[in-house]
Amino acid sequence: MVDKVIGNRLSRGNSWMKDRHFLFFLSYGLYMLISLLSTSFYYRYIMVGVYPGVQISCVALLLLYECQMGASRQNPIAIAVLGFLGLISFQVAEGNLTRLVPMMFLYLYSARNIHFAKIARFSLYLSSVVSALVVFSGYLGIIDNVVVAKGVRIREYLGFRYALYLPGILLNITALWVYLHKDKVPMDGAILLTAINTFVYIKTDSRISYALALFFLVSGLAFRFFSRFLEKLQWMWGGISSAFLVCGIFSFLFTAIYQSSIPWMRRLNSMLESRLSLGKRSLETNGVGFFGQKITWTGNGLDAAGNSSNLPYTYVDSLYIKILQRYGGVFTGLALSLCTWAMVRLWKQKEWLLLVICAGIAAHCILDDLSLGLHYNTFWFPLALVLLNPSALKWKSTSE
Repeated sequence: MVDKVIGNRLSRGNSWMKDRHFLFFLSYGLYMLISLLSTSFYYRYIMVGVYPGVQISCVALLLLYECQMGASRQNPIAIAVLGFLGLISFQVAEGNLTRLVPMMFLYLYSARNIHFAKIARFSLYLSSVVSALVVFSGYLGIIDNVVVAKGVRIREYLGFRYALYLPGILLNITALWVYLHKDKVPMDGAILLTAINTFVYIKTDSRISYALALFFLVSGLAFRFFSRFLEKLQWMWGGISSAFLVCGIFSFLFTAIYQSSIPWMRRLNSMLESRLSLGKRSLETNGVGFFGQKITWTGNGLDAAGNSSNLPYTYVDSLYIKILQRYGGVFTGLALSLCTWAMVRLWKQKEWLLLVICAGIAAHCILDDLSLGLHYNTFWFPLALVLLNPSALKWKSTSE
């Protein structure tokens, strides 16, 4: 029953462990495990000695995997751009967590010969298990379960170091589950995931992630009942394919021109919980470079010991503003161009559900920066695969 509802069926048992991609999944599994645990209070047990060693092991396993697979001639331009983006992100990385970003580009490249369905199933299973482990550990007292009250807003962290971390992971789990069923999304699974998302929303008050998770579930059901009609709306799909570019420009523009003296801007900033004013202040304070800079923003997240920062709150939630400042204008321009190119190719290949999910993530990035990490957003893989090896997206849904 659990296998049917949750949808984390690994095809042919553990066949992924027996095939030629075993080293990739071993490395990727360690990467995902360390990334997910770093968002929880288990981080205190791994941050000193374990974390650097696991990161080195992940890279070493990927190198072994590449030696096993041999050289690739697939789309040298896309490969070169991915490599360049990885180098830029590496040169501004200054800690264990920020090094996860350049490592992400290694995984995007190494996955070029693996069907995304296999990566999606693996990510869904691992993320679900680790998330459940953290939540139960928090309730059992094995790790901290912090509750923060600000006025009438009460947030329970559920074993994680910030209230938004679990909703971000659950959003990715929901999107993966919907994608793995394509146009055959089962009602019982959709109801169960709605209930789980609602429970997490009530506990964490994570409105944006909750709304987007419900949107993905509704989209999956819409494709189940109205797929033929939706596929005919070519004008809509053409617009959706530009989602990353449009959302990036929108985020840059509204942040740069924000003026608190203009009433409608002030109201919009209030609705967005000061995201515009904080972004504008960061742009004025830190500026923007061509190849990035090392910037530390102070947010509400807790450290490994459960302590909050005493420094003034300066966190920038918009992923577009954050990558512009941390990784620079060159990185941002190339990344948005690459994402738009990938979205257009998804449109041409009629990957409608992938387009919807990726467009939803693009919109989410205006208000939340968590989607940068693979443990929050597995859908960086199909955007890379459609450029490196489009055949890796051709498969049958989990329900078939």
